[in-house]
Amino acid sequence: MHTQKRSALGAVTALTVLASLAACTSSPSNEQTQGLDAGYPVTVTNCSNEITFDEAPERVVVLRNEVIPVLSSLNALDRVVGLVGRFHDDYFDSDTQTVMADIPVLSDEISQVGGGEISIEDIIAQEPDLVIGTSETVTRDGLTAQGINVLENEESCAGSQATSTLDDIDTLFTLYADVFDRQSEADTALAEIDQQIESALAQIPDGEDRTAAMLYPTIGGGPVYAYGEGSMNHTLLELAGFTNVFADLPDRTAEVSVEELLARDPDILILLHSGATADEVESSITTLPGADELTAVQNDTMLPLLFGFTSPASPITIDGLSQIVEHFHR
Repeated sequence: MHTQKRSALGAVTALTVLASLAACTSSPSNEQTQGLDAGYPVTVTNCSNEITFDEAPERVVVLRNEVIPVLSSLNALDRVVGLVGRFHDDYFDSDTQTVMADIPVLSDEISQVGGGEISIEDIIAQEPDLVIGTSETVTRDGLTAQGINVLENEESCAGSQATSTLDDIDTLFTLYADVFDRQSEADTALAEIDQQIESALAQIPDGEDRTAAMLYPTIGGGPVYAYGEGSMNHTLLELAGFTNVFADLPDRTAEVSVEELLARDPDILILLHSGATADEVESSITTLPGADELTAVQNDTMLPLLFGFTSPASPITIDGLSQIVEHFHR
């Protein structure tokens, strides 16, 4: 079996084992404790902070796409009273979209660094007992000062340098399973994710040896960013059987020049965006000086993909893996 496949299957096995361990050590199920709150108080660790919940959150404001399918799988999406940011329908199944249609969008404005733009006063006005995600204006310190619990994706924690892997998906489910006392639902969801990963990996032919890069180009001209070894983007490239030509970047992501891109000349380009058309995304690369010399441009082996399908680690990124495999290995 191809080396990339062996590594990926090992990660899948680890994901399953971690899920089983979490199930064995977690609080009693919600069904067992309904009306008694026997699973509480529960204390979780997030971004090096210990956070205690005296009961399951009832009013949740969400600033992050990746947590939506987790809450949906845990039957906790009905606790969400407000959304901040842009939540692309493509990330969610039809049942999840139906529930989300009834959740107020408090703001769909996005800052230059990608976070949802809203005042902390507008968040506090929702009387949340949990806020998932932070931004430049909605900070952990500002919310906790108001007695509001905050949870963030570990990859987004201040100073985080950890490499993103499949294990982060288990961490995500374990966190929210503990908070909402939904361990059995988390086990079911993780088992389904394992099956989805295995199905994708089974499509990769033995002997796959192409190189690839994930880029975030600026639509209409501007910097091009590539993703290195520390990112979930890199993990997805490896899972799909490719060698990331930018694996040696010192950071998760870094601006790269056209000259460097030409020198590394990947066979495949996955072009990330936040809602542009496929033509706009591809043109942002093909119009660069000398881009017509790139192998991926010459062979038309490019795939525009919404950014959330690649990072951070979540059920959405596994859907991204399936799309990448289907596109390049069909």
